[in-house]
Amino acid sequence: MAGLTAARSLVRRGLSCVVLEASDGWGGVVRTHREAGFVFDAGPDSMLAQKPEGVALCRELGLGERLISTNPHQRTVYILRGGRLHEMPDGMVLGVPTRLWPLAVSGLFSPSGKLRMALEPFVRARRDGADESIASFLVRRLGREALDRLGEPLLGGIHAGDPARLSVRATFPRLVEMEQRHGSLLRGMRAAARGPAGSAFVSLAGGMGELVGALSASIPAEALRLGAAARLAREDDGFVVEAGAETWRTRAVVVAVPAHRASPLLAGITPDAAATLGGIPFASTATVMLGFRRIDVAHALDGYGLVVPRSEGRRTLACSFVSTKLPGRAPDGHVLLRGFVGGVHAPEILDRDDATLVQYVYEDLARVLGLRGSPVFSRVFRWPKGTPQMEIGHADRVAAVEKAIARVPGLYLTSGGFRGAGLPDVIADAQRVGSGLSFGV
Repeated sequence: MAGLTAARSLVRRGLSCVVLEASDGWGGVVRTHREAGFVFDAGPDSMLAQKPEGVALCRELGLGERLISTNPHQRTVYILRGGRLHEMPDGMVLGVPTRLWPLAVSGLFSPSGKLRMALEPFVRARRDGADESIASFLVRRLGREALDRLGEPLLGGIHAGDPARLSVRATFPRLVEMEQRHGSLLRGMRAAARGPAGSAFVSLAGGMGELVGALSASIPAEALRLGAAARLAREDDGFVVEAGAETWRTRAVVVAVPAHRASPLLAGITPDAAATLGGIPFASTATVMLGFRRIDVAHALDGYGLVVPRSEGRRTLACSFVSTKLPGRAPDGHVLLRGFVGGVHAPEILDRDDATLVQYVYEDLARVLGLRGSPVFSRVFRWPKGTPQMEIGHADRVAAVEKAIARVPGLYLTSGGFRGAGLPDVIADAQRVGSGLSFGV
């Protein structure tokens, strides 16, 4: 996505470019599949609407009428605790309560835990500007129970990481900004709620792969190369790029790959940047798609899905109710579920075969959701080193890489999980690079 978006920006400026993709398909983790009447995304199935770059790009590419909102009527997120599903209290945003009554009557938290969360506005804001982990931030603002029962599976789960190591400034800068601006997350969330209403997430009618297709179609076909693993070297005031039997000499190169893949590409050009990029950790995950006949699932599936705290001892980290969350994802009389496994705490699970991963997710969900029959459809997607871990100090690492790259005229870097996470962030950063690229002349 980063490479295609940057290339589109260059093409719109009238510059020629070549886009090299090592795999056999465009879009990275953004891929939509259709099988047995089901429509499903192997990676992201939606994007945050509050960050405008993703929606704007869809509209610029002629996909405006294809944009759809996630279900506005059944938005419940469930949390598994003690083997039972509990509804996330109404008004919770990123694990922060904006309404106290739903919190008060929730069975998810103890009385002392509820009181601690309600007292958040009286906690002094941290003003020293230091980075801290998601865990430290949530415990400081909302208490230990809020972290263990909600923050860890929800905020940590989004990045398949360890909240005790992930940087809150890098992963959820909005929360830090709220503390600084309002002195309280509750006050900040309430202020944000007074803004324009609407769905928090949007997708495309035929899946997020439609964006990949429109993006690649906006770039001249002769500029696109699939299955082209690149080698990069510095030559005089430019670069030599080799892929297969083809060689290019160019004054500018945009490296638009994950940090761990950018590192060997840049090792001979800027060793300092390569070393720092190589030190950014990544988590490996897999998504498990399960299609069922509706009559074989007892649960109402009246929400977006469920998250599972580590204390529950399950192998499944979370499950999306895809056919509830988005329209047109399952044939009539059927439902579609998407389970997530792996992450930093269980990378070894990806060593199991597909049938075993399907079995794990089925077993974890069978009693919780009342699964009565076998799935009519299943599919597993593996993402080895697919999720960057923006750990404490990530901003300093990014600054060090940027400083090193700035010493190499014509070299640019953009990728997901570097300056931001999520499709809108990837799109915004790639557009910034593509629009600002110059040859120094």
